[in-house]
This record gives sequence, C-alpha cells and structure tokens, in this order.
Amino acid sequence: MNEGTKASKFLNLTQSDILNKILITENGIQFGGNSETVSSVIGKNVLNKTLSPVGTLLNIILDFFDPNHSINSIKKN
Repeated sequence: MNEGTKASKFLNLTQSDILNKILITENGIQFGGNSETVSSVIGKNVLNKTLSPVGTLLNIILDFFDPNHSINSIKKN
C-alpha cells in the first residue's frame, strides 16, 4: 500500500465528521471506515447520487487529473 492510500484511509477515519458534513447529502454513504479511502467513499456516493455540491466539485477535480478516479478506487478497496 502506498503512502497516499495510507493517508487517505487515515483521513477517512479521523476526519469523518467534517467529510460527512461537507461532501455528502443527508442520506449519503458515510465516511469513517478504517479500511476505505476517501476516494472510494466519494465513488460510492457518485453511484448513489448523494454527493453534495462540494463533493461533486471535488470529484470533478479528481476526474480531471485521473479520469474515473473515485469510481475506480471502489474496486481497489
């Protein structure tokens, strides 16, 4: 596992409260799983159509640098 993946899993675990408030809607799939990356949770919310406007913008930025990043990250977790 690379350092970026480790950092993303740590961020997902330790900052889940703020991530849940700003990146997803009320019925979204929650952040906070200790074995999942932030990108993976974003990808699940893309499929579920439960990203907030900020989450949608973040996903667009991720896709700009790595097309389908969040969706592809689901398969890696």
